[in-house]
Amino acid sequence: MDQRLSFVTLAVPDLDAARRFSIDGLGWQAELDEPGEVLMFRVADRVVLSLWSQAGFRR
Repeated sequence: MDQRLSFVTLAVPDLDAARRFSIDGLGWQAELDEPGEVLMFRVADRVVLSLWSQAGFRR
């Protein structure tokens, strides 16, 4: 079996700071941007990085 990683999910304490770092600092373009909820980036051909607001994980 060929092991692969295609979706990485992280809960971040400050989604706005993560947005500034990723978009302004690294120059990445968001695939999905739902303010206050989630930010998704295609970081490789078949890899998506998903940043979620940590507050949403406490519900």
